[in-house]
Amino acid sequence: MTQAATPQEIIDFFLDARSYQHEVDRVEHRQTHISHLFFAGDYVYKLKKPVNLGFLDFSTLEKRRTAAIAELELNRRIAPDVYLDVAAVHRDEEGRLSFNVPAIVEEVAVVMLRLPEEGRLSKLIEAGTVPRELMHELGRLVAHFHQRAETSPEIATYGSLETVKQNWDENFEQTEPFIGRTLTYKTWQTCRAEIERYVRAYADLFEQRISEGRVRDCHGDLQTDDIFIDRETGAAYILDCIEFNKRFRYSDTLADTAFLSMDLRNRGAHQLAEAFLEAYYQHSDDERLPSLLRFYESYRAYVRGKVRSFVIDQPGLSAGEKATATEEARRFFDQSLTDALRLQPRLVLVTGLMGSGKTRHADELGRRADARVLHSDVVRKQLAGLAPEKEQRVPFGTGIYANDWTERAYRALVDEARSELALGNSVVLDASWSKACHRAWAWEAAAEREAMFAIVECNAPEEVLKARLSSPNRPITDGRIELLDDQRAAYEAPSPDEAEHLISVDTSGDFQGVATRVYEALFA
Repeated sequence: MTQAATPQEIIDFFLDARSYQHEVDRVEHRQTHISHLFFAGDYVYKLKKPVNLGFLDFSTLEKRRTAAIAELELNRRIAPDVYLDVAAVHRDEEGRLSFNVPAIVEEVAVVMLRLPEEGRLSKLIEAGTVPRELMHELGRLVAHFHQRAETSPEIATYGSLETVKQNWDENFEQTEPFIGRTLTYKTWQTCRAEIERYVRAYADLFEQRISEGRVRDCHGDLQTDDIFIDRETGAAYILDCIEFNKRFRYSDTLADTAFLSMDLRNRGAHQLAEAFLEAYYQHSDDERLPSLLRFYESYRAYVRGKVRSFVIDQPGLSAGEKATATEEARRFFDQSLTDALRLQPRLVLVTGLMGSGKTRHADELGRRADARVLHSDVVRKQLAGLAPEKEQRVPFGTGIYANDWTERAYRALVDEARSELALGNSVVLDASWSKACHRAWAWEAAAEREAMFAIVECNAPEEVLKARLSSPNRPITDGRIELLDDQRAAYEAPSPDEAEHLISVDTSGDFQGVATRVYEALFA
C-alpha cells in the first residue's frame, strides 16, 4: 500500500503546469496564513493549509473538504460567475497524483475563475485610479447582498452582546503574546477599556439591531485585496467570504460593512470609504449609526492586526516578509485604537450671555465634530408653535421665557440629547444654561451613557456684548441690550464639581482660533 502524499508533494503537484487539464504556461504560487493559492492559466486553485488556529480547524482532510464545499456554496451567493467547483486531487495505486483518476482522495481545492490582477481594488487604490463613481456599484452590491442574506433565530444570537464580547475577549487574549512586538501594552489596555465601556453603555443598541433583523449570514471578510472592479463595465466582484467559522460570518450587517470602510480608510482612501457608505445606505434600508459603525471598524482593524501578527510566527517566511507583516499589524492596531478612543460620545453645553457668540461657536463645534446641534430658542418656539425666525420682544422672564416655558424647553433639549446619546452620537446644546439644575439634567443624561460631559462658557467684554446686540447685521435673536443685566443677575456660576468639566473662552478675538481650541480639547 502506497503512503499518503506529503504536504510538499501536494504543493509540488499544484506547482507543476502539467498537472492541469487545461492550458497552463506557468503556475504562480501565493500563500496566506491559512491557504495556498495557485494561479494556473485562466483559473485559481485554493488549497487550505492543514492548520488548527483555534478559530478555524483545517487539520484533517475531511475538515478541509467540508470547508471547501462551504466556501464554494457561500461565495456563489455574491460571486456565482467566479466560484466554479471543488477539485479533488487523487492518488493512484502507484502513488501518482492527478485530478482525473477516481482513486484515493489526497486533497481538495476550490477552483475559481482568475480575474485580471489590474482590477484588484487594493492595487487600483495604490495607483490612485479609482473614481468615486466606481464605489457606487460596490455599495449597491453589498447592500443588496445583505438584504438577501439569510437570517434566523440561531443566526440572530451571533449578534448578541454576549457573542460580541466573546469575539473581543478572544481578540485580547490572542494578541496578548504580541504585546511589545506588534502592539504596545497601552494600545492593548486602552482598546480593552474603551470597548468594555461601550458595550456596557450600549447593550440595548445591540438588542435593537437583533430585533430589527440586522444580524444575518454575511460575508465576514470584506477587504480590498479580495475585491475586483471591471473599470469598463463598473461591475464589482467580491471574493473569499468566511466559511470556517459561523461566529465570524454571522454578524450585524453593519459589522460586515465596517470591514470594507475600515480597510479603505487604512489605505488612505477616505473619500472612497465615504462614497461606498453613501451608496450602501442609499441602496439599503438601514439607518446611519456612526457610533456603531466606528465600533465595528475598530473591531475589524483589531482583527486584521491580530491576523497579521500571526504571520510573524509562521515558518518559511523571510525576514522581509515578517517585517512587512509586523508593520501592517502595528498600523491596524493603531487604527483600532483611534476608532476606540472616538467611541465615547460627547454631550457639550455651550453657554453664555446673549451676545457672547455661543450660537455661532455651537454651530462651528457641531460642524467640526459632525455632531447634532440643538438650539434652545428653536426648541422653545417649536413648543410654543412659533416659527423659529419669529422674534419675541418680551420683558425678561415673561411670555415664552417665563419659568414654566423655560423648564419645558430645557427638558425637551435634554430629552432630545438622550435620544442622540442612545445611538452613540455626540450632541451640542446651545442655550444660556444659567440654572445649575438645568445643567444637572444634562450631566445626568451624559452619565447614563457614560458620555463625556463638558460645558463651554462663552465670554466677551461688556462693550463687545453690547456692540453685537446693537449691530444691524446681527442674526435673528430675541436677545436685546436691555435684557443683559437681568440675564447676568440670573446666572448661577458653575459649582466646583462642574468646574472640572468647564472650558471658558473669550470670544472677542480670533473666532477660528477659539473654535479650534475648543474642538481639540473635546474631540481631537
